[in-house]
Amino acid sequence: MPATPSPQPRLVSLRVSPWSERAKWALDHHGVAYRAVEHFPVIGERRLRRLVGPDKPRATVPVLVAGPEVISESWDIAVYTDRVGSGSKLIPSEHERAVRTWTTLADDAMQAGRALVIAAMLSSPRALDENGPPAVPGWLRPLLRPAARSLTRVFSRKYALSLDETEAHTQAVRAALDALRKGLKASSPHLLGSFSYADIVMATLLQGVSPVADRFLALGPATRAAWTREGLAREYADLLEWRDRLYEAKRVGASTHR
Repeated sequence: MPATPSPQPRLVSLRVSPWSERAKWALDHHGVAYRAVEHFPVIGERRLRRLVGPDKPRATVPVLVAGPEVISESWDIAVYTDRVGSGSKLIPSEHERAVRTWTTLADDAMQAGRALVIAAMLSSPRALDENGPPAVPGWLRPLLRPAARSLTRVFSRKYALSLDETEAHTQAVRAALDALRKGLKASSPHLLGSFSYADIVMATLLQGVSPVADRFLALGPATRAAWTREGLAREYADLLEWRDRLYEAKRVGASTHR
């Protein structure tokens, strides 16, 4: 009797999240087929908590369900794709320490960037409208803004975001971008000499400076504005150009799971 084929992995993700984009990029780079399942913050919290189990302090996306494995960190998803997929390793053993260093830098800066984005979302009624569940009709969304604003504030509290520390958050992002600029000068066009997960994490950090083109990640105009830091975008235009070249060259399969 033939063996029952394994079900296709499911990736529970948040479409606009840089962490989710890291996981999608790793899966696509390695040609690992998967089905994307959109997570809705706060609304989908119970389902997400059941999925990751009680031992994880905070239920977050992305989460990859691959047969019996439930992998709940973008780093671990990249490790999984290196193990099961095809193509060049994203975390080569000889560069693992360096990749971890870049990942930690990106994580810290993206936490600051997330606070900037959430503050901008809360001040943009149209951005709140654009990010409601798809089933909500357009005419109803303005009426649901108070609820959308309340849910966004709950999301902010989940991640302990300090929304009023704009300058400190901006400086944290700027420090990471300065490190990226220095790293690219030493080894351009890739941080470690060849394409790796380090490039992915730093490229996705730039999502919170100026989002990548719609053909890679479609955003409503108000959402795109909320994710854009105009001053940083001007200051680091060279890094945005690097990010865009990297997407054009390496972001295979980007539209398949949008």
